[in-house]
Amino acid sequence: MACAGLVGLVGAGCSSPARGFASADPGARLDAAVDAAARNDRSSIPELIKLLDSDDPAARLVAINTLHRLTGTTNGYDYAAPEADRRAAVDRWVAWTAEPRNAGASSE
Repeated sequence: MACAGLVGLVGAGCSSPARGFASADPGARLDAAVDAAARNDRSSIPELIKLLDSDDPAARLVAINTLHRLTGTTNGYDYAAPEADRRAAVDRWVAWTAEPRNAGASSE
């Protein structure tokens, strides 16, 4: 009976960590952004916009480069700009997704 409990505990710790944009691993989130660019995946735009708020400048750079590749615009976002300027540009991205002509890129 004790073995059954131990097997349950061991099995619970064997699940693989989240991958892609949902991952806690910054490298996995960067891989997801690069993959989105390679697949021309416009459905990833909301997740890429979230990455623009990252503390990691590399994540912000990859995110804006991918967004530019997918949409043809940066909406004035500069990954190295001061936080207030980046925040204003992220707000522009959110507004961009709400425009009817950008259907399919909704951040909702």
